[in-house]
This record gives sequence, structure tokens and C-alpha cells, in this order.
Amino acid sequence: HSQVTLCQLCSNDVVGHHTGMTYVKSGEGREFKWKSDHAFLKVSAKDSGGLLSMVEDNVSVDFLLPLHKHATHAETFFIVDGLVEIIIDGTTVMAGKGDTIHVPPNTPHAVRCIKPAKMLTLLQPGGLEDLFAAYQQMRAEDFEDPEKIRAVDLKHDNIVL
Repeated sequence: HSQVTLCQLCSNDVVGHHTGMTYVKSGEGREFKWKSDHAFLKVSAKDSGGLLSMVEDNVSVDFLLPLHKHATHAETFFIVDGLVEIIIDGTTVMAGKGDTIHVPPNTPHAVRCIKPAKMLTLLQPGGLEDLFAAYQQMRAEDFEDPEKIRAVDLKHDNIVL
């Protein structure tokens, strides 16, 4: 009997499946640029068949993500350099170079930059980058309307607490 090799991504028969790969050089990727975060999408949900997304965040000391949670997404932060304060379900963690923090779905968390930092953020399942794209489509006056922001957040599994 013949041996079947399964794809490690989705357990499908590998023959003719997942023939592409993703290679993104340093400082490249779909760019999201805000005042306190210069981010690059390294692996998109489309690249991974929906399994994950990976973002490189380069954050300044002005960076602050308010307390929020994601109903269906987990986030894993790997601190490449710098120092960030992450509050996870009421526990404060000071995370520095080489540290990893995993936040399961439905877990309240907030992130604040203490020392300029580079983080790799793994989002599971993929797709949370659609929230970043939606933010980029908004006009300045849209950010002054809490209901507009809330509608965009909720559409993309970002529940601000």
C-alpha cells in the first residue's frame, strides 16, 4: 500500500497542494503606518490558508493598545527588541528582548510600549489584518466618531473594553 504525505498546514494530500510559499524580506510586507506603530504584514491569512497572520510591529513609546479582547483570535507576541508592558487578564508583564507572551481568545489584554520595541505578532486564526486595513480606509473625522470605530472593531473581532 502507498504512503500518503499530508500537508502540515491543513492535513490535505500534499500532491498539487500548497505549492506556493511566502518570503518577505526585512523591512518589507504590506505596510500599515500609524503615529506610534510602523507595521508590516509578513504572512497574511491568504498566505496561510486562514490559519494565521504574522505582523512585525515597530512601536514607539507613544504606542498604547487599550484594554480589549478578541472572541475568536489568539495573539502571540514575541519581543525582538525593546520593552513593552502587557496586561493580560489583570496580570501585568514587562516583556523584553526574547520574551514571548501568548494571549488566548476572549482574554482581556492591553499593550503599552515602555522602550521603543520591535515585536512579531502571530494571530490565530489569520485575518485580523483586515482590521488594520479598515482603519487605514477611515478618514480622520471617522476616528472622532466612537460609533464608527466600534462598528469597525466589532466587524473585525476587536472588542474594546
